[in-house]
Amino acid sequence: MHRLIYLFSLLLSFHSVAFQVQPMVAELAPSGSNAQQTIRVMNNSSASLAIELTAFDLKITPSGEEQLTTNDADFFILPMTTIIAPGKSQSILIRYVGDPILAASKSYRIGVDQVMIDTGESNQSGVGIATSFRTLFTVVPEGATAKLVIEQKQQQQEGLWKVRLKNEGNKLLRLSKSTWFIEQHDDTMNLAGEELSRALSGKLLLPHSSREVLLKVPKQFKAEQSKLKVQF
Repeated sequence: MHRLIYLFSLLLSFHSVAFQVQPMVAELAPSGSNAQQTIRVMNNSSASLAIELTAFDLKITPSGEEQLTTNDADFFILPMTTIIAPGKSQSILIRYVGDPILAASKSYRIGVDQVMIDTGESNQSGVGIATSFRTLFTVVPEGATAKLVIEQKQQQQEGLWKVRLKNEGNKLLRLSKSTWFIEQHDDTMNLAGEELSRALSGKLLLPHSSREVLLKVPKQFKAEQSKLKVQF
């Protein structure tokens, strides 16, 4: 019973500080008017919301692990910290000010983090949960293109494949925006949209890089007996 009460209090705390960020994905130019994006943070709770924004370089290891490194030089963010009243929203300017000459697209996470402060609006004590969002911002040079190569696929276990992918192009690939076609003898299927997002362990493939993803498939499809095609 005590555990149920504790979990319920966590849910209430989360609800009381809930907020939204739009858009979660943005594509910028290296310079000019398209090098900036305005995001909107909406405070849906009944208490004031303090937030802080941070830019991170995004790297992805061959095994698919994201690595984030703070980068306070490539973006001008205004404001970087703010307090949003209950039921209100705040527009925040994100402008790329890094290298204007890029050979390949460069991806970042813009973190929008709740800062837990005492606003004096409540005298209640208890568990507080800080909410965080990690948006995806990609700076894309003019003419950049992606090129996907399926290097290898193998059976990880029944109903699960391990697929090694390579992006030979100079633009980020969002794998969740593709359609995956699987053919085994006379049996075919395709995965796209939400169904693909649920089946695929990784969603991004950086330029000039390789990585492994796991793909959930119906049990009758065997990696060594099937053909796989990915189309954007």
